Amino acid sequence: MIQPVKMGTEDKGAGKPSRLSFLNSDWLSGHFPFYYGWMMIPVAMLTQVTTSPGQTFGISIFNPSLQQALGINQSQLSGAYMFGTLLASIPQPFIGAQMDRFGIRRVLTMVTLSMGLACLLMSQVNALWMLFLAFLFLRLFGQGAMGLLASNIPAMWFHKRLGRVSGLISIGFSGSTALLPPVLLAMITNFGWRMAYVLLGVSVWIIMIPILITVFRNSPRDVNQHMDGITSGTGMDIHENASLDVGMDLKGAQRTPAYWIMLVLTVIWAMSITGVFFHIIPLFTSQGLTEAQATATYTILAITTVVTQLLAGFLADRIQLRWLISLGVSFLIGALVFLANLTSPWSGQVYAVLIGACQGVLGIVGGTLWARYYGLKHLGKIRGSIYTATVAGSSSGPFIMGIIFDAYGSYTISLWIFIILLIPLVVASIWAKEPIQLINRSS
Repeated sequence: MIQPVKMGTEDKGAGKPSRLSFLNSDWLSGHFPFYYGWMMIPVAMLTQVTTSPGQTFGISIFNPSLQQALGINQSQLSGAYMFGTLLASIPQPFIGAQMDRFGIRRVLTMVTLSMGLACLLMSQVNALWMLFLAFLFLRLFGQGAMGLLASNIPAMWFHKRLGRVSGLISIGFSGSTALLPPVLLAMITNFGWRMAYVLLGVSVWIIMIPILITVFRNSPRDVNQHMDGITSGTGMDIHENASLDVGMDLKGAQRTPAYWIMLVLTVIWAMSITGVFFHIIPLFTSQGLTEAQATATYTILAITTVVTQLLAGFLADRIQLRWLISLGVSFLIGALVFLANLTSPWSGQVYAVLIGACQGVLGIVGGTLWARYYGLKHLGKIRGSIYTATVAGSSSGPFIMGIIFDAYGSYTISLWIFIILLIPLVVASIWAKEPIQLINRSS
């Protein structure tokens, strides 16, 4: 049994006192009569939304403009994206380790500033090598670091309700997937793609910096509260209230089957999803469908993702996560099968529903599994290692599909490659059980 930890009001991050006094005021949190963790839900939502300029669905809207402005072909575009994303994956464990050391607030402040600068750099691109650098920094700070930190926010505040809370938070990202592509297209049409990136960078700063200064807190101990809002003095088992000071380290996690099953799944999932999203418009048009029909799949996908996340979040608090993993992989396989046989608008719509269901289920698994299986003490470093795999996998998907299309004039071959790689994971996920070592070490 873990005894309640007496929590002070100072900004300790992950056990380290903060030296940034302007980020350490508690005047706001003291005015809330309820558990302050509920305030972190909209904050985490907005953090997820501001990763959009570095996400594939956001970048893909700019691809035609980039090709026209730079005079590059599909292989050059996807190659720059691949190498930039691949290099962006390398620092993710380091960023996670800094989160463990200094807390999310301080690290996210630096990442937010860097993300805005990356958008400004993208607005100045005029050569292929500059495009590579812009992709590198957008993926490093957007999809990588900011996504990593945002996904860890709910785990620092909730344990018993983590599945449901993760589902609520994911609505923000799903909403941006549905709403942002047409907004970006309108920005490009009215202001040009360069000014659109300037506006995105400034928007990231305007949204996040005030939140980080006034609202954001690292954990319950910063506001003299306890995980899940449990009253001090209540007995707390590790499955009921994970401690900020308990957790398996990275080497320990790597000795469990669940870590490696999730690592492999994450790579293939990121590879296939990113490849499809990056090439979604030419994938549809090559089968005689329209750009509007391709863009419409994002809205269907987002709506399905929201509904599935809410349901999966409820289930994640009640059943073993390994069954949700198997279900999510099955949805992904089904989506790719329909996409490989894309002949009409309805098959594209079925693909969007299935890919949304996959994103919803596996997104909830990713938001809950790492904290529940391995604790919070080394959560940043463990998830950082997984984010390296995520970003690396996402780097290769668009390039593989682009090269195969240039060689054979079809995306079907690459889609079936992804399907074949995913099929064994439906069964392998059954062995992704919760390790008992964390419980034993914490007793």
